[in-house]
Order: sequence, then C-alpha cells, then structure tokens
Amino acid sequence: MLPDGIGLDLETVRAMLALKHATVVATDDPVMMLVTLSNAFLNEYEKLLKRHNDALTAYLESAAGKHLEATRQASETITQGLSATSVVAIQAILQKHKEALVSFQNNMGWLTAIVAISAAINVAVFVYRSLM
Repeated sequence: MLPDGIGLDLETVRAMLALKHATVVATDDPVMMLVTLSNAFLNEYEKLLKRHNDALTAYLESAAGKHLEATRQASETITQGLSATSVVAIQAILQKHKEALVSFQNNMGWLTAIVAISAAINVAVFVYRSLM
C-alpha cells in the first residue's frame, strides 16, 4: 500500500484471492509482482494528476483574474457612460422645466393684466349704471 493509503498491500491481495477464489498465493508468487507494479503505476499516476491539477489551478486562477479585471473595466466604463448620460439627460429635463416656468410666468402676467382690465371695466360699468 502506498503511504497516502492508495493501492493494496500484498497481504490484502493474498487475503482477497483466498476469499474470492479459494486460492492461497505465496508471497513469492510471481502474480504478486503485479500488485507491486500496479501500486507503482498508481503512485506515478497520482503524481501526474497532481501536476495537472496544479497547472489547471494556476491557469484557471490566471484566467479568472483576467476575466475579473475585464469585467471591472467594463463595469467602470458603463458606470461612467451612464453617469455622463444621466447628467446630460437631467440637464435637458431641467432646461425643459425652465422653459415651461418662463412660459408660465409670461402667461400669469397676461392673465393678471386681463383680470385687472376686466375689474376696471366692471367698476366702470357699475359706476355708469349708478349714475343713470
């Protein structure tokens, strides 16, 4: 058995063969070399998997960092664009409100003049009728 618990030791293999196949295999039987070779293969395969895992982890960390930076830059660009657009839109709305307020003030001036003239005519008519 390998130090990390992967693989089988010779005694476990001998016990499995005896249990499953009712065959007792000696420790010096050539078939037991297959256990040693299989464990060596598992050890090398574990090293290869670790190397691949480390390389893949490094690549994914690098790629994730690049994607995160690109996303941050895109977000800042959109935010700045929206801010500039929002300021321009707010200024346009305020300009329209200013124009509407000036128009309202002009109309109020005209209405005041019309009401004053109407009141003067009413007073003149009332005085004229009272004199007659």
